[in-house]
Amino acid sequence: LPTTYQVIEEEGANQDGVPTLSSNLTLTQTQTSDTGDFTCVVTNDVDTKTKSAQLTVLEVPFMPTDVAITSRTKDSVSLSWKEPFDGNDHISGYFIQYSGGIPKVVGWSSPPIDTRGSGLSYTVGGLHPYANYTFRVSARNAIGTGGYSDSSPLVETEEDVPGPPPDISTVAESSRSIRIRWSEVPFEQQNGIITRYEVEIRGRTDLSNLQPPVYKTATESGTYLATVLKPFTYYQFQVRAYTSIGPGMFSSAQST
Repeated sequence: LPTTYQVIEEEGANQDGVPTLSSNLTLTQTQTSDTGDFTCVVTNDVDTKTKSAQLTVLEVPFMPTDVAITSRTKDSVSLSWKEPFDGNDHISGYFIQYSGGIPKVVGWSSPPIDTRGSGLSYTVGGLHPYANYTFRVSARNAIGTGGYSDSSPLVETEEDVPGPPPDISTVAESSRSIRIRWSEVPFEQQNGIITRYEVEIRGRTDLSNLQPPVYKTATESGTYLATVLKPFTYYQFQVRAYTSIGPGMFSSAQST
C-alpha cells in the first residue's frame, strides 16, 4: 500500500495573545523509499522561513542472495552469501537453517544456527557424513529478522569410516570350519558406501593365549565360512566394514 500523508493544522495564540498556527505531518504505511529530507516552508507578507528534518525509515533486512557452498568435509559445510539491504540499520548477524541429513530433517532445522556476527560466510559443523543438505540464510538487525534466502544448491558431505557390524554369531559346520554371520552396518552408521567386509580370525590354544590375527575378505554379504581350521582349537572372530576412506571399528568379539 502507498504511504499516506496527513497534515493537521491547529490555530491558537501565544501568551501575548498573538495568533499562532501549528502543523503536524503524519506518515502512515511508510516505506523505505520515504527516507529523505522533509522541509517545512512558512510564508507571510514579510518573510519566508524554512525548517528541514531528516526521516529514516527502519525495517528488517532483505533476504540474503547467492547462497553458495564453498567447501565441505565429512561433518561440515562452509557457506557464503551476498549482503542484503540492511533496512537502514546495521546488520548484526545471520541465522542459518538446513534441511536433509541423517536422520533426515523434515522441513528446516530448528532452532536456527546463529552466526553471531555480520560476516558473509560461515562453517556449519556437526553434520552427518555422506548425507545431503541444503541451507538458507536470513539477516537480522535491531528491528528484527528478515526473510530467508532461496535454498543453496544441494551438497553431500564426504564419506567417513563406518561403524561396526552388529549381531555377530558363529556356528561350527565341521571339525575344521566355522560359519560367521553378521548384520549389515545400520544405515545411520554406514557413513558412505560399504565396499567390503573383513573378518579377523585368531586361534588360541587355551582361553588366554591368542595367536596373531589372520584377515580374510568376505565375498558374501553378511557371512563368511572360515575353513582349514585346527580341530579342538578355540577361535575368536571379529568383523569390520570398509568405505572408500578405509576400515571402520571392529565388531564385538565372538568366540567359539
